[in-house]
Amino acid sequence: MTDAAASSEPAAATGPDSAFGRLVGVFLSPVRTFRAIATKPTWLLPLLLWTACSFLLAELVTTRSDMRSMIARKMEQRGQKLSETQLDQVAERAKKFAWMGEVFWVVFPAVVAAATAGVMWMGCHAFGMELRFRQSFGVTVHAFLPHVLGAIALFAILWGKPAIDPEAVEDMLPTHLGVLVSRTAAPAAHSLLSSIDLLSFWTMALLVLGLSFATKAPRGRVAALVLSVWALYVLGKAGVVAIFA
Repeated sequence: MTDAAASSEPAAATGPDSAFGRLVGVFLSPVRTFRAIATKPTWLLPLLLWTACSFLLAELVTTRSDMRSMIARKMEQRGQKLSETQLDQVAERAKKFAWMGEVFWVVFPAVVAAATAGVMWMGCHAFGMELRFRQSFGVTVHAFLPHVLGAIALFAILWGKPAIDPEAVEDMLPTHLGVLVSRTAAPAAHSLLSSIDLLSFWTMALLVLGLSFATKAPRGRVAALVLSVWALYVLGKAGVVAIFA
């Protein structure tokens, strides 16, 4: 009787095995949940949820965007002037290709998850930490759930708006410091400050937690890797914005 109870304790301590239990556990008991994910990686349900939220948000923004006004503003920023007829023609052409944007947002979660998991997998191996790609992918997909929560909150904010400016959507959920500067007046500074984001730091903390369990490496060592990758991404993004703004 005692032996049976003792043997059941480690199993209970590993964390939830059900896909739904892990979705909840990421927020309520991340240590137990990511220990379980590292031991037995899963990824399908959180990826489907992320994809569904991404698609619904993109559909809402697309259907409520004033494409004509957005194009007119873009042309004005570039110092170009279009006639009313030309604006109508350009807006109509843009609407015909709006489906491509929706396809992009459908595949976006899988691409981001695979790219992030791949970079973490390569980085861990480069620094002598053993990690299977399945573990990296499972940890990554679950670590991005705070962003899924943010997408749901943003959807709720946008739902009551009759018209949506796609360029302003990112700043409508004030979880980052980019809201302190103008996107148009200081695009590079906005890009840098928008990366100082509560959801991003939450995701990085979960990545560190999950990868440390998967690799059995100290959290400080894993944190150094995750922060280095994040810093390179932030600087690269700001550089691209500065060049093409």
